[in-house]
Amino acid sequence: MRVVGIVAEYNPLHNGHIYHLEEAKRRTGAAYCIVVMSGNFVQRGEPACTDKFTRAEWALQAGADLVIELPAVFANASAERFAEGAISLLAETGIVTDLAFGCEQSDLDALYRLSDILADETPAFRQTLAIHQKQGKSYPRARYDALAEMGLNPVLLKELAKPNNILAIEYLRCLNLFAQDIAPCPIERIQNAYNETALTGEISSATAIRSAFSNGDPRVISALPLFVSGALQFDPQFPISLNDIGAMMLYKLRSMSVEELLELPDMGEGLEQVFLRCARSCCDAESFFAAVKSKRYTLARCKRIGMSALLGINRELGERMRLPENHYLRILGLRRSARSLLSAIVSLSRTPIIMRNADVLSCSAAAQESLRIDAFSTDVIAYALKKELHRDNQSAITL
Repeated sequence: MRVVGIVAEYNPLHNGHIYHLEEAKRRTGAAYCIVVMSGNFVQRGEPACTDKFTRAEWALQAGADLVIELPAVFANASAERFAEGAISLLAETGIVTDLAFGCEQSDLDALYRLSDILADETPAFRQTLAIHQKQGKSYPRARYDALAEMGLNPVLLKELAKPNNILAIEYLRCLNLFAQDIAPCPIERIQNAYNETALTGEISSATAIRSAFSNGDPRVISALPLFVSGALQFDPQFPISLNDIGAMMLYKLRSMSVEELLELPDMGEGLEQVFLRCARSCCDAESFFAAVKSKRYTLARCKRIGMSALLGINRELGERMRLPENHYLRILGLRRSARSLLSAIVSLSRTPIIMRNADVLSCSAAAQESLRIDAFSTDVIAYALKKELHRDNQSAITL
């Protein structure tokens, strides 16, 4: 039996995602599809457009058979840690045979060459990278310029600059490290780019869709399935924005000492002083992030640091959660027709499976701390929505 795994955020789920789900099953011949999905917070360092339970239900309606939560410790992280967490969980189900991922470059050989180059950080590369970082460049820019200086093929260099390719490369690296039995299946994006800001018809980027909703553009409806467009168009609590939780984040940052700020993932190099100063002078999230970002510190990195502060994610927990003994499979949603899939995971996986409160007792101390953060993220979203969300204490969604 073939089971295809997908890593997603569905922020929001759109027609391009449905195409990806259908192609993933068609190309791999998989009978089932397991999605590892970011919880309430996503990799760009913001709350997702809706709570994780709503998005898990969307995934099931779109064709997924099982939805597993990617813990906030991994979801609100760099591409490297995001990929490590997601691929680890898919591998630990014990039943995933294929990994389908979207990318701008579907040439698997080219992606593998890039993955090998980045995995093999020679002393010369590290030295060149350090020189570019000292010039005040962000890590992605410094890495790109270092590889260009060292003579990387211009064609490969161009592919490295594309967002989906960056994640694809990280997925391949992780497959090589600890999931060699899982076969990669790249699926090239169609009709639009990842960061495309304009709608492009029925297949549009999530970036363009979020922008269209914020601007009240009615054309956005054609880019979404009805079960998503209805929720976003007619439910007044959606979509959730960064400003909805900005006051909470600034309050948390203002209450932290420099020493506590330094414990946050990706913090350092004097950025903690910038965060402290700007948190005390800014009154909303938009002005705060405009003040702290720079050529060296990307907006996404700064947002992830801010969300880590709000949720209570520190560097130590992030490192502990990279250990397999601290992983867990938190089930967000399941198709009734795929109960045999869950039974197979229960029989084959040694990773704790979380479907209700009592299951948490089988987890390590680090995993329990991560689960508390996941649950707190639901409280944060509930506060933003001005409603109660208790599903972290209930069973998974079934459809």
